[in-house]
Parts: sequence; C-alpha cells; structure tokens
Amino acid sequence: MATPRRYGWIRRRDLRAISFILKESAELRAFDFMSSEAFIQNELRPAIDAYQAGNLTLAASRVDKVLASYPDHPEATLAKGMIVLAQGDQNQALRWFESSLQADPSNTEALAWAAFVNLNLHRFAEGEQLARRMTLADPRNPRGFYLLGSALRALDRIEEALKAVDQALSLTPEDVDSLVLKARLLRKWQMPGLATELYRRALSIRPSLPAAVDLARTLLHENQPAEALEVLQSVSTSLPEQNRPYALIAQANTELQRFEDADRQWALAERYARDKTLVIQSRATAEIAVGRFEVAEGLLRKLIDQGLLVPLSFFTLTTARKMRPDDRPLIERMQGLASKPGLSSDQLINLHYGLGKSFDDLKEFEQAIRHFDEANRICYEIYPGLKSFSLEDAKALTDLQIQTFNPDRIRELSAGGLDSRLPLFVVGMMRSGTTLTESILGAHSQVKGMGEQAFWIERSREFLISSPEGLEIDLDTVKRFAPEYLQLLDPHDDSVRHVVDKNPANFDLSAMLHCVYPNAKFVHLKRNPVDNLLSLWMTPVSANVRYASNKENLVFAYREHVRLLKHFLQALPSDRFASFQYEDLTSQPEQTIGSILDHVGLEPESACFAPEKSSRAVLTPSVHQVRQPIHQGSQARWKNYEPWLGAFGELLE
Repeated sequence: MATPRRYGWIRRRDLRAISFILKESAELRAFDFMSSEAFIQNELRPAIDAYQAGNLTLAASRVDKVLASYPDHPEATLAKGMIVLAQGDQNQALRWFESSLQADPSNTEALAWAAFVNLNLHRFAEGEQLARRMTLADPRNPRGFYLLGSALRALDRIEEALKAVDQALSLTPEDVDSLVLKARLLRKWQMPGLATELYRRALSIRPSLPAAVDLARTLLHENQPAEALEVLQSVSTSLPEQNRPYALIAQANTELQRFEDADRQWALAERYARDKTLVIQSRATAEIAVGRFEVAEGLLRKLIDQGLLVPLSFFTLTTARKMRPDDRPLIERMQGLASKPGLSSDQLINLHYGLGKSFDDLKEFEQAIRHFDEANRICYEIYPGLKSFSLEDAKALTDLQIQTFNPDRIRELSAGGLDSRLPLFVVGMMRSGTTLTESILGAHSQVKGMGEQAFWIERSREFLISSPEGLEIDLDTVKRFAPEYLQLLDPHDDSVRHVVDKNPANFDLSAMLHCVYPNAKFVHLKRNPVDNLLSLWMTPVSANVRYASNKENLVFAYREHVRLLKHFLQALPSDRFASFQYEDLTSQPEQTIGSILDHVGLEPESACFAPEKSSRAVLTPSVHQVRQPIHQGSQARWKNYEPWLGAFGELLE
C-alpha cells in the first residue's frame, strides 16, 4: 500500500516500527484507563457502603479522593450529590447531579435524583422535564413514571398525572409509593372512596405512615372517625413518640366525643408539632364539628390575638357562632387586613366569606353581599374548573335521564334489582336542607348516618359513557358495582334498618339507583330557589362544584334540577321517591318530620324532633345551624338582598 507522498522518505522497516509504537501506546492508554477505573471503583464501592450505613463523613472522604483526580467523573459526581443531599443541602446536591448528567446525559439514576430534588425545591417544570427524559431513556423503569406523575400532580395536571402513575403501576403493581400517589390524585379529583381502596391496598403490602395518615384523613373527612382511629393506632405504636400522628388521633377522639383522650392527644400534638398554630386550628375545627363552639372560639381568639393564621381563624370563628355588635373591632380589623396587598387568594377568600357572614349576622346586608360577591369573584378566577361548566353538557345529562328512565323502562329494570332496603338516599340541591334532614333521620335508633358518600359519583366515570352519539349509561357496569356499595354501607348491626347517604349529587342518579335498589327510599329536599342559591353564594363549596361562584350558571343548574325533579316525581313510585319542602320542615317541623318518617317506614321517636341534640359530628358548612333548634330564620332570606340579586332574581316566584 502506497504511503502519502510527503512520507515517501520513510522506509518500510520504519513504518513497522511506528506501527509497533502506536500499538504499544494504545495498550498503555487502555492500561491507564483500566487502572483509573479500578482506582475509582475501589474508592466508590466503600463510599456507597458508608453512605448506606449512614457514615457520611467516611463516604464524603472517599468520593472527594476520586474527585480530586477525576472532577467530572459521572459516578463520582452522582455519589457526591447523594451524600450532599443526605447532609441537607438540596441546592448543592442538585448541582452535583447536573454535573453528572453533563458527563452522561442518559444516566437514569442521576436523572431520578435530579428530578426528585427539583420536586423538593418546588421546581416542578424542571422536575417534569427530567422525569420525562428518564422515561425515554429507560421506559421499563417505573420510577421515571412515578416521578413524572409526582411532578404533574404538583402542576395540577391531574389527568396526565394519573396516566403516568398508571404506567408505573403497570410495571410494578405492588409499588406502595405509586399506590399512594394514585390515591392522592383521586382525592384531588374528589374520589375519596376509590382513594381509600388504594390506601388500604398499599397498607396490606407493607406498613406505610404516609398511606396510613392519608387514609385516616380521608376517613375523617368521610365522617368515619372510629375507622380512622383504628388505622392510626395500627401504625403509631411502631413509631418514635415524637413522630406519631397525634393531631389526627386527637381529631378522631374528639369526633367520637372521647374528650379526655382527645385532650391528651392534642397536648402531645402541640408539644411535638413544628407548627403549633396548625394544630390549634385543626382542634378548633374538630371542636366545632361536635358542637363545642365555646372551646373552639377560645382557641381561635388565641390565634387571632397572636396574629397567627388570622384569615382562616377569623373565617372559622364566623362558622362557630353569630357575630355580635361587640365584635365590631375584630370585624374592622379584618376589613383593614383584606384591603392590604400581599395576601394570597385563599386568605382573601377566607376573609371575604367571613366578613360577608359577619355583616349578614349584623343585618348590614349591602356590606355583606359586597364581600360575598368578592369571595365568589376570586373563586371563579382561581379555580379553572368553574370556568369549564358547560350549559350544553348539563342539559344533555338531564335529557339522558329523562329519555333513559321512563316509567316502563324503570319497571323493567327494577324487576332485576337487589332486595336490600338498607340504602336511604337524602338528595336535593346543595344547601336545600339535606344536612338537617340527615340529622333528623340519623337521630332515629334504627338509622345510621354515613355522611356524603362519594361512591356512585366516583364510579359514574365508568358507567356514564360519552360517545359521538351522545351520553349513555352502561347499566351492566352499574349492576356490577351495586353489591360493593351495600358492603360499604353495611353497619354489621341487625338493629339498623337504614343507612343514610346524603350526598346531594346522588339526585341526578335517583332513577338509576332506584332500578338497582328498588326497595330503597329517597327523601328529596326542595327549597325556595332564591334562598337556595343565595345560601350557595354565601357558602364556600368545593371547587369541583363547577356551577358555583357564577350566578348565571347557578340559575341554569337549579332549573335543570327542577326539570329533572318533575320527571322523577312522575316516573318513580311515590312510595320510594318523595319530595319535601324545606320551608315546611322549618315552619311545621312535627308534621313534616312525621311525614318523612312515615315515607321511610319508621315509627316516630322523640330524638328525631330535636336533632340539635345529636352527638354525631357534622362536617358540612351547616354545622352551626343544625346545632340549633329547628327554626324559620332562613326562610325568605332573599328579601334582605333583593336589590343585589342579579341573575338570581329570575327565579322569584
């Protein structure tokens, strides 16, 4: 082979010599590389062992020895980041992880650590990008999808987050962290029943304090304090004393009215809490739920006087009692606070709802409505779901119910329903008197109240099908869920004839539920439309109530409710579905309560006529009202606000 012209003077034997030298040089370089790798691994292996044993000083010295000679080595910089993170410096750790990724961009371990730290630092968009890179680099690694789901949850992109965590669970179905993440996403989506199932599944795999705490919170929110306490006690004994969830244990004991036990737990919660103010606020809310308003007021006044959690504490105080003229200094202080810049939207919402309630109590109605209007304006601006309410979709759902469940079809379907008489559905528009009615029925010795169960609303995502032809109900799926719901209600007590589920949203499903449980009873509450909507306007409700905080949407939703009610009254058997007027319940309580009990098939009991004496915790915004003797104070309330009704005035009868 001819050599290039400019090397023509080199003899053939010289070329052989050069070839040998080049080969030897390559072997020497390979030897040097192997020697350096051996050195690096000989230092990193014991460094990782020391890190895992908790000896961070030894681990750092080993890694620093490597970095002194090889400052950009990806494994060494990754190990350094892990050590620095364990020492508590997240920002410095992130820089080391980024250095590792500069040397090796597809290193999935470095991607995972960098994503994790970004999420801890609330850099959620950066965390999302890194997690996505990890899923692309190693699509069989469930950790990438878990981290992606965590980032998307923090960015409030719940549907995308659910898809990511489902991908993680498809790879490792028993991963507790992924099960807990999915449960949290479902809670965010107002699906506590399905979340509860996932928490229990996670706990059946291995003990997990996050799963137990989340499950207990969910059960407490669903008015199941005994079940929550059982879950908390199952994990508390294995924890160091300072790490036990005392506040949740105290809340459960409070709602069970075990006040001595609760007091001890509240004291321990304050002792070990990083933020005692949150414990005090939680205690005040729990005391209100069981009707101990004076205890709650003392706690809230203490917070307000110390300038702690003032907007939330003030709002909570207004739910505990009526505000009086001697509260004016406090009210004026809150007005001044509301006008100052720098408050968060949540703080302003609390202040304006609290001020609206205060001025309503003082009968200064123009001042009151201005604050209620401002609270709703802020809610409508910050909660995206409220702007997604579709008049067409709401009308389509009503049309579907009317078309699907005509009298003949109802008779045909109910013939194949379950025999159980256990379910007792209390339904109606929100703020129509359903909480009061549940308290009346729940006071009966043969009835158990279960609060607002989300079971059927959650599962509507599976049986309510949207297609190009429109909406349809998959009745086979409904039947599959029916026995599961009865298991949820079953109190394991032969003396209980009925269990009350007072979720107002079940109203839309009344005909379907009758077909599944043809022996179940439905008690519907109807209220003066303007009073009903004003009450909704004056009460903070979940951001998932998509027609809230907009007067036109509220009016439309109410009209659809009435349209569907007329159909149900005509199509459903009158001995199963009956509607009662809230105004009759409050002005003629003995007669109306007697009629409700007769409809349900229960003999009157004195406790039903004094529901304010019930010991059950009340977790709805009606907590103060239902602790008072039945009265007519909320009737024709709209007259106080007639000049400012706006779209609500369209419903005046």
